[in-house]
Amino acid sequence: MPAALYTIALFYGGCADIGLPTMPEVPFDKITHFGAFLGLEWLLELALAEAAAAPRRRAAVTMSAGAGGLLELAQAALPYRSAEWLDLLADSLGALAGAWLLMLLVRWRTPGAAEASRELP
Repeated sequence: MPAALYTIALFYGGCADIGLPTMPEVPFDKITHFGAFLGLEWLLELALAEAAAAPRRRAAVTMSAGAGGLLELAQAALPYRSAEWLDLLADSLGALAGAWLLMLLVRWRTPGAAEASRELP
C-alpha cells in the first residue's frame, strides 16, 4: 500500500501544473527525479519482501524505472509539462541506486554473510 500511495503522489506531482524552483547551476529537476525513483524502488522492495532477493530487486528496479517511463509519457501529453529522456535516465539511475544501496545496507548490517543480500534491512 505505501508503494501505491507513493506512486500516486509521484504521478500527481509529476502531472500537476505547478512551478518548480529553477537554479541553472543546479540540476534540481534531475536530482528530484533520481531521489523520487530511488524511494519508489525501496518501497517496491518492501512490498515484494516475500520474494527472493535477485527477482525482488529486478522487479522493483523494473517497476520503478517503468513508472518513470509512464510518467514521462503522461507529461508528453500535457501542454504545460514536457517529457525528457534525461528525466527517464535520472528515474532509472535512481531505481538502480536504490537497489544497490539496499544491498550495501544489508551486507553492512550482517558483516561476513555471503547470503546477506537476500534479506531486507
